[in-house]
Amino acid sequence: MIGLSTAGQALCGPCSGVDLTYTCSQCGHSGDLYQAGRCARCVLNERLTNLLVTDGGTIPPDLDAVRQALCAADRPRSLFSWLDRSKVPRMLVKLAATGEPITHERLDALPVTHATHYARELLVTAGVLPLRDEYLERQPVWVQRLLDAAPDQHRKIAAPFAHWFLLRRLRQAHHQRGGRRVQGGTESILRSRLRRALELMDWLDQQGVSLDKCTQPDLDRWLDEGTSTRQHVRAFIVWARKHQFVGDLKVPLPGRADPVTFIEEDERVEQLRRCVDDEELPLWVRVAGALMLLFGLQGSKVLQLTKDDIVDDGASLALDLNGRRLYLPPKLAHLVRHLRDQAASRWRLDQMADTRTWLMPGQSPARPLRAEYLSLKFRDYGLSGLAGRNTARLALAANLPASVLADLTGTSVDNAVRWTKFAKRDWTEYVAARKRDTQN
Repeated sequence: MIGLSTAGQALCGPCSGVDLTYTCSQCGHSGDLYQAGRCARCVLNERLTNLLVTDGGTIPPDLDAVRQALCAADRPRSLFSWLDRSKVPRMLVKLAATGEPITHERLDALPVTHATHYARELLVTAGVLPLRDEYLERQPVWVQRLLDAAPDQHRKIAAPFAHWFLLRRLRQAHHQRGGRRVQGGTESILRSRLRRALELMDWLDQQGVSLDKCTQPDLDRWLDEGTSTRQHVRAFIVWARKHQFVGDLKVPLPGRADPVTFIEEDERVEQLRRCVDDEELPLWVRVAGALMLLFGLQGSKVLQLTKDDIVDDGASLALDLNGRRLYLPPKLAHLVRHLRDQAASRWRLDQMADTRTWLMPGQSPARPLRAEYLSLKFRDYGLSGLAGRNTARLALAANLPASVLADLTGTSVDNAVRWTKFAKRDWTEYVAARKRDTQN
């Protein structure tokens, strides 16, 4: 039997002559020896120093702040594979080699890749760069790159539309949400609107028609020949008509389709029971499924939840949905607490990745899980995504006023009103159908 001394040494017996030590030969701390008698933190510090040092034998101040942040990680062992595989450390070395300060603007000029995003968030966490809303700030960069690829005559018209209409509205939405990120769909529509505007002008060039000479039949033909996304050109036409770039052109408002995908109520309840009770399902799948099947929350909204969105006083737990609190039943609250603690633990392991603690982090902690991955896992485990969410929302809308539904789910009042109207109409048609069946 091996006896450990307080000094961290173990003797394997008087005959063996083996003296094992668990104390780092460099820093003197015991435990977590990693290489050549040194702990993982000391080895990590050496590797980072060798990587970031310049020819002059010093580390630039910006990179030294990064080194300190990485060395302060709770689990330094987790960073060795990241150093071997990631492009981020080499990218930072190249940026520092110029001698110029590393700024958001310099990173904006780089290709938009996962490594660029990760490097930026690492620099923010290290205090080198100020915190900013990346989802908002990426849009002007994307817009400018698309405009730069457009013909000059198109760019002269599209640029003010993009900057003074699209981006301005996006910033207003961001401000109205108290600085919180706008929904991903808002960003997608912004990009689609600019693309459709440029596509329309390209098409008119091919027809030998200038924008100011475009007629309603021309516009209607372009709309009819393409997909439904061409309806997004409406914003550009309204703006161009106001600024007299086009005549009296109109794009009809797209009809708002009612939800059509549902499951049986008994199936929804059974799936909800599985999410709450089945411990064989991954915890994040259980939480996401329960929130969608019980409250009808959108999957994209669930994936955007962070640790800061959880309001927990020990007795009750609520989710902060755009300033509205959604209180959870005890069993679901227990699952959310467990998932929150898991997410916080993972974030501490790799806290250089992001400044937000996502409740459901993706492969990189810098990003939440993608909606596509959520849908895939739901199918794998026999859970309904959109259909289950629609059925839950319909059940709530049939029993709650629109104002209460809006507060409960964090949706807009207008959307809640549409759901309550749809639920009442659906119920009326159901009753009428049952009455015809009994008469027959």
